[in-house]
Amino acid sequence: MARLERLPEPDHIGAYRAVVFDLDGTLYDQTRLRMMMAMRLSLHYLCHPFHIRELQLLKTFRHVRDRWEEYAPAAGQDDSAAKGAEGVEEDIYRYVANKHHADPSLVAKTVAHWIYDDPLAVLPRYTNRKLAAYIEQLRQNHVLIFIFSDYPIPDKLRALGITADGMYAPGDERNIALKPSPMGLELIMKDHGLAPENSLMVGDRDVKDGESARRAGVDYFIV
Repeated sequence: MARLERLPEPDHIGAYRAVVFDLDGTLYDQTRLRMMMAMRLSLHYLCHPFHIRELQLLKTFRHVRDRWEEYAPAAGQDDSAAKGAEGVEEDIYRYVANKHHADPSLVAKTVAHWIYDDPLAVLPRYTNRKLAAYIEQLRQNHVLIFIFSDYPIPDKLRALGITADGMYAPGDERNIALKPSPMGLELIMKDHGLAPENSLMVGDRDVKDGESARRAGVDYFIV
């Protein structure tokens, strides 16, 4: 496998039959979205100061989920592929709840609203237009498009106006493990008769997307 210095031209894609895209931070500008959400959060909790502890729950959830492979052993939890991403998510809710002496259901509810649902209203304005156009050009050249993410995909993809030939993320019935596990990439290749040399991973984080690609033997590009 190799890390590409630039994306191949859609009409000179070579041996690649499929391109697999990460979602968060790749298909939209996550930094700008988070700035907007910080403003929305601030306004909300200025008006609801008695619920301000929810901000700390969100901060801890983000930090722990992004580094769960580090926290799981210390928490006495199993983050193996057999448990599945949804099971891991429940473990993270409990871990965050224990840390802040809160109810896991409050953590789940707060995360669902502020991380999964509310951002959808403003997400379209932060679409990575260049990659969206690139995907359309790939489609015109009969290249398969897949999304491989650690977070739920369909609602965000609809908000971005992007379509894909397949989505691989938490909730898959085969219990896809979180990145940097290569499980998602391996399932994509297995499901669609692809070999590593026919596949390209595009993401924004080398420690997650790049490492996942390296473990799967797939070429990759970091935006």
